[in-house]
Amino acid sequence: MRALLFSPIVFYGQILFVLVLALLLGAFATRSGGRRPPRGPSPLTPLLEREEARAIALGWSLKAWLWVRCISAATGLVAGIVIGTPVVIAGCALVGVFAVPFLLGPFSDRRRLQMERALVDQARAIVDLIRTSNQTLDEALTDAGTNPLPILRRVMAPLADTQQSIRGRLIEVDRRALSPIANRICADLLLSLDTSPEAFVVEATEVLIPQYDADLTLQERNHAIAQGSRQAGYIVAGLMTFMFVVVMHVDNFRTAYSRPLGQVVLVIVAGLVMLIFWVIGHLTPRVHWVRWNLGEIRAQLERRYA
Repeated sequence: MRALLFSPIVFYGQILFVLVLALLLGAFATRSGGRRPPRGPSPLTPLLEREEARAIALGWSLKAWLWVRCISAATGLVAGIVIGTPVVIAGCALVGVFAVPFLLGPFSDRRRLQMERALVDQARAIVDLIRTSNQTLDEALTDAGTNPLPILRRVMAPLADTQQSIRGRLIEVDRRALSPIANRICADLLLSLDTSPEAFVVEATEVLIPQYDADLTLQERNHAIAQGSRQAGYIVAGLMTFMFVVVMHVDNFRTAYSRPLGQVVLVIVAGLVMLIFWVIGHLTPRVHWVRWNLGEIRAQLERRYA
């Protein structure tokens, strides 16, 4: 008992407890001064849609992404079984489940930002094509789907499918992109299909493209802030991993933490670490975007021009 109470993990657990209290105080001070964003339908959002958004950001298929996550979870479970204590088995399995999104987060965010920048460039290219070639918006969108930018090949592919209506193709592009900028661009294009090419060029040049650039600038700022918060998470994760490896290499500590009281101490420390990650996530500003229901927009347009 004495060795357990004066062990490094209890000492570091006390440090973590103080850090958690400081972070909670900072979160309370930050949240209390501002207005809460309106709650969206996020609790009802299907889990597969979130996983698909992560896969799209990485340029992977949903099946490949789920396979990677399953392999990571199985690897964590095997590592926990090798160590042998129940709490470590459960902890390693959870780490395996969440390690892949955590480690690939910077790459996926950077690639999503590149994709959104490419979407704005593609919209600008469509406007230039209509201006110079006297094509209709429908024809220009079909050309964009045939020759998209490389990073947008999978997202823009439906535009080349002339067997579907142009409205249906835009809805499919929005479903594949799962991006606020893509959603807004597709909504604007849906509403602009019945305007003349000249009017669309004027509207896009003076209103739409500048607004897309402003949205992109906001996304870049949020990406920079998220990167700073993620670095803090990496520091916490690296410190705790180093401490865990050091403790597990000492036989006396392994014996102490394999007992019931030691397992309880590990659960408490793990809970404090998870709380730190939760507070860091809530201190990071998030963009709450309004997603346009393109299916409803199409239905209203079809009723209007029926």
